[in-house]
Amino acid sequence: ASAKLTVDCRVPPGHADATARRRLAEMLDGIDGHEVTFTDVVVGNGSPVDSPLYEAIERWIGHEEPDARVVPTMLPAFTDSRTFRNAFPDIVAYGFFPQREMNLYDSWGMVHGADERIAAADVEWAARAYAAIARDLLG
Repeated sequence: ASAKLTVDCRVPPGHADATARRRLAEMLDGIDGHEVTFTDVVVGNGSPVDSPLYEAIERWIGHEEPDARVVPTMLPAFTDSRTFRNAFPDIVAYGFFPQREMNLYDSWGMVHGADERIAAADVEWAARAYAAIARDLLG
């Protein structure tokens, strides 16, 4: 006579549970006998693309892969950035990890799994990126 559905609902940066509640109300309009409960509310967060860090990443990519371009993305996952943004509201943090050997589609399914791995060449390339970007920003 009853059912329970648990949904992991993540809203985009700049939105909060009010956005999710409004969308749920729209979808459930005309359906009676339901109850919606939010058990864990995490506000979507992000960093602006208009920043010195983003520009430094663009310069590095332009040097390493002249035909590539940097585009903002949203990760459908939890990152520690949320915790750092709560402690330091003006922080800029991106999930930037350049890869050549394994693309995101190949590696995403292995994240936190028994066979989680990354190509050593990608780790080396990312380390070079981070060092170069830090030198660019810090002079």
